[in-house]
Amino acid sequence: MGDGDAPPALAYDVAVPLIAANGALDAYTFLAHDGVFATAQTGNVVLFAIGLVRPAVAAPLPHLWPILAFVAGIAVARSLHSPAAPEGQRRSRRWVLAVQVVALVVIAIFSSALPLWVIVSVISFLSALQLALFRKVAAITWVPIAMTGNLMRTTEAVHAVVTGDRDTRRPAAAQLALIVVFVAGVVLGAVTTTLLGGRAAFVPAALIAADLAWIVSRGAVHRHRTVPPATP
Repeated sequence: MGDGDAPPALAYDVAVPLIAANGALDAYTFLAHDGVFATAQTGNVVLFAIGLVRPAVAAPLPHLWPILAFVAGIAVARSLHSPAAPEGQRRSRRWVLAVQVVALVVIAIFSSALPLWVIVSVISFLSALQLALFRKVAAITWVPIAMTGNLMRTTEAVHAVVTGDRDTRRPAAAQLALIVVFVAGVVLGAVTTTLLGGRAAFVPAALIAADLAWIVSRGAVHRHRTVPPATP
């Protein structure tokens, strides 16, 4: 995806619930579904590889399904991608979030009946689609589903501030705040999964649904303000 057709940046108020929901999802699948990560594929790759050598420590197959689903999601996103106007990309975002909400509600309701590989594969596949459409928050390059790259960029920004670059203070503070949001989402997911078990999938579903409603309402307000008055 080139810079010319990159997805529009997210506003902070839209990004925060989404980032928190992704943190909650990783805690949910890790605690409720045999130590498998929903979106942190680095963790799944490491545990899969360990499982090949020491299956008693980490069974490899449960960690393989989300990896394959994530790869499939990225492939589908690339196959469907074409340069589009910002409004078309915003519409695609809304559809992806809507499908995520529906999928998570179904998982919450039928979590005890659905096989593990189905649950984690669906979540990972949709996370990959989300990754293809959400790449920036304001002026910050930011991946909402994993923290490794975000930690690197945040550390670089903080280092720049410490070494005297005052222009990086605001983005560094914003990046630190977004990491805190992700951690808070993980804590929320851990608490609710401990209390609710498989039904805790309702929590990230509610966060994403609220975010989607806010995105739609913002778009409606924007259209209302930009529509010219009718001529007599």
